[in-house]
Amino acid sequence: MKENDILDAFFNLRQEDMLEDGKEDIKVLEKTLKDITTQQLQNTIQDLPEECKEIKEKLSEQLDDLVINYQIKMAYYDKKYYKQGFNDAIMINCCCKEK
Repeated sequence: MKENDILDAFFNLRQEDMLEDGKEDIKVLEKTLKDITTQQLQNTIQDLPEECKEIKEKLSEQLDDLVINYQIKMAYYDKKYYKQGFNDAIMINCCCKEK
């Protein structure tokens, strides 16, 4: 089995635990995060005058795209850095055994 396959397998096994950890992280971060939601922004966009219909639609689409891009980036970095940390742990373990 290739190294990446092994890291993928371990990542997939831990993914559910990491989602639970993420919920705990949100509780910790609540105190420092800005209190704004996508829905609040969508409501603000919808409150713009009807003459701004094209702008409202464009802003709404761009907001959705921004949120999706953020979620994709976070998933990518979660996986990347989990694998990197796991790989580092294996390397440290191997180095310690050699000495």
